Amino acid sequence: MNRVTFKLLADLAQKFVETTIVLRFKEKHPKTFLFIATRLSLNKFSGLPLTILSIAIISNLFLLFDFTEDTINSKEFIAIDSFIAKLFFNIRIESLARGFYFISKLCDIPTVSVIGASLIIYFLIRKKFHFAIGTLTSLLGSGLSIYLGKNIFEIDRPHQYAYYQENYFSFPSGHSTISVAFYGLLFYFFIRNSSSFKTWSVLISIAFVFWILIGISRLYLCVHYFSDVTAGYILGFLWLLLSISIIEWRDYKLHNTY
Repeated sequence: MNRVTFKLLADLAQKFVETTIVLRFKEKHPKTFLFIATRLSLNKFSGLPLTILSIAIISNLFLLFDFTEDTINSKEFIAIDSFIAKLFFNIRIESLARGFYFISKLCDIPTVSVIGASLIIYFLIRKKFHFAIGTLTSLLGSGLSIYLGKNIFEIDRPHQYAYYQENYFSFPSGHSTISVAFYGLLFYFFIRNSSSFKTWSVLISIAFVFWILIGISRLYLCVHYFSDVTAGYILGFLWLLLSISIIEWRDYKLHNTY
């Protein structure tokens, strides 16, 4: 992804606006048309970037409240969570558990904090401020979602099966969230600097394998339920999408010469 993506979006939007049906709608409902056009504009942050931000926030709130509460407290989900936790406990092998424990440490707060801070400092030195903002958005946004989720729902971990004891609440999985929101952004940085489709494919494949390994590690160690990991992936993707949108929009604005 790069500024060409936003140029393409702008061109497509312009062609769509010029279609007959849209012109008729504009003529009949000028105020409504202006509102929609403003929300989808690429020229101001109050346009498409703010629209994506609003969607991300609303989606996070939706995930963290009524819908999520009804789902994770249902008998079906509780049964599935318990079954998967017990299954991984029964097939646990000490050497494999140690390997998954090491992998999961990559998403611990100290590790992510050091990598994230180093990355932000690097971007600031290189004067790539929008990259620093995107990285900070990914870290703080996902961190806030994790904190709110754990303190709102206060769901206990599967302590009876756990490989090691975690003292904080379970839902959502912070490791799963961070693996997508932050490490997904790292993969994006590598991908956007490559013009090779083969390299893109390899990096995207590695990213998906990494996300799966982090999720499985939390399940295999029985420090999270399946619903925790699933919610973490969803939250992480929302913040990843927002962070990339901020970076791409600002990059488009800085380099747009059309």
